[in-house]
Amino acid sequence: MTETNEPELRLIVCRTCKTVDELPDFHGPVIDDVLLDIVASRHEYGPNAPHEGLMPFRVPEKHWKNSAHKAEILERIKERVGMGLGDDFYNVKNQFQEDAQTCWKARNRTKNCDDWRSEKKRLVPDTAAERKAAGLGKPTSNRFLCDFCPVQSVKMQRMRAARGDYHYTL
Repeated sequence: MTETNEPELRLIVCRTCKTVDELPDFHGPVIDDVLLDIVASRHEYGPNAPHEGLMPFRVPEKHWKNSAHKAEILERIKERVGMGLGDDFYNVKNQFQEDAQTCWKARNRTKNCDDWRSEKKRLVPDTAAERKAAGLGKPTSNRFLCDFCPVQSVKMQRMRAARGDYHYTL
């Protein structure tokens, strides 16, 4: 969070791919940051061969959602990264949200998904071999692709209505 406790998000810049990945904020131990682990694993040449220059940046969410501020933020990041990143650099993506949208569309834009938070929708980093070599168990995660899906908001509305937080109709 920023000094004024405003919500933030993270931008993960890859100098090799010349891309920016958008992630929700996380304030826990790095070892528990499943989403960062997954994004980092997408920026590797192979096992234990990460792309050079994977850099995280935190930005206030309200500024990022403002298109004028967003362009300025990207310009400042380009200056800090210290190299020409080309036009592809502006192709910022929130891969988890894009994957969730694809999943939702494949299910005909349902409001009551049968796979919601099922085990196959659990987001787990592809670190099984490294964890086994280190004598650790399987990675665990309480993050699901469903957390980025439109069905998530419907489920949350129903849960709040069931608790009596407000009247809900759909």
